[in-house]
Amino acid sequence: MDKKYRAVVLKMPNNSDKAERRYVIKDMESGEIVDDAQGYGYKSAQKAYAGWAYKRRDKSKDAEKAEKERVISKWMKENKTFIRLLDTLAFEKWKDTRTPVDAGFVKKLLEENGYRDLNFTAGELLRYWQRGPLYSKKKR
Repeated sequence: MDKKYRAVVLKMPNNSDKAERRYVIKDMESGEIVDDAQGYGYKSAQKAYAGWAYKRRDKSKDAEKAEKERVISKWMKENKTFIRLLDTLAFEKWKDTRTPVDAGFVKKLLEENGYRDLNFTAGELLRYWQRGPLYSKKKR
């Protein structure tokens, strides 16, 4: 975390009980509170830092991630036979060895089935596949 910003205890009139302690992010140079969780404060310093980091994230990466997921989702819909094969082999691997599928397994399976030069990696496909249809925004 940037040393310029610190999680500090929010001063409230009724803030005598430790259980009621709330944290805000303060700019240490100007003394200004830059994040106060919409006036409520965060329950812990760790949550305050996490909230502040989330608010300051690079939002351009969100669009890139959404586009990548759209490409993978479309590919999965167009290659349902491969996805069914992956489902079956992943289940068999789990049943036999109790080990989950990894990116190497997916990469090997893609190559064996003639899928090369895709717009995504085996790891990205694996992450999206592991979330399953329940996480997709549209019903499949």
